[in-house]
Amino acid sequence: MKMKADCRQGLSFAALDQRLRDVPDGPAGALNTPQWLKVLHIVAFAGAVLGLAPYFLAKWLGPAQWMVYVAKSGLIILYVAGLPSVLRNCGVMGLQFWHWRKGQAQQLDHDRTYFDHMLAWLTGFSASELTKAECVVRLHLGQLTAKIGFLAGGVERLGMLPVLVSMFLFIRQWKDLLGMPAWQVVLGVFLILLYLVVSVANLMRIRLQLYQALLLEAEKRKATP
Repeated sequence: MKMKADCRQGLSFAALDQRLRDVPDGPAGALNTPQWLKVLHIVAFAGAVLGLAPYFLAKWLGPAQWMVYVAKSGLIILYVAGLPSVLRNCGVMGLQFWHWRKGQAQQLDHDRTYFDHMLAWLTGFSASELTKAECVVRLHLGQLTAKIGFLAGGVERLGMLPVLVSMFLFIRQWKDLLGMPAWQVVLGVFLILLYLVVSVANLMRIRLQLYQALLLEAEKRKATP
């Protein structure tokens, strides 16, 4: 009944996204970030803000010893709160790589069932609706790809390297944080922000690619007698 009601209302990307959200993760769910790690990410972000604030305050108020203590405390909070995430991700990824063949086969079996269900729902819409929706996705995908290329160039291929470079810049000045050159601070903050923006943009692109793959396959099945 719900499928027929959706077909009468027309194809909606909100409905498509909700159906994708309702699909269980399967074996790949181990890669999802648990709630306690999300809390630590917030703590790490607060530590980063606390660690950077004294540097800018020193430019306006003049250097003071308490600023050094605050900056070091912020960086300690950042590294301590961020370490569990790094260790967990390395452990999970290591297990995934070790059992990649079995895990891949299980994930494909899991996804195939829900893939067929999703296509059965999409083929309930008219061919013109599917074509229009695919054109919209293709347009947004092209624009997003162009924006990522304009903003980051080839930086997205470096993965977490910009973040590691930023951490190195701050660690090497541990004994004299307030004496860190301004260009290094700006570069370190810029690299972290650039990594975050590119990561979110890539997640958006992956989602659009999934939409496009489903719509194209639905069109193909719709055209098959």
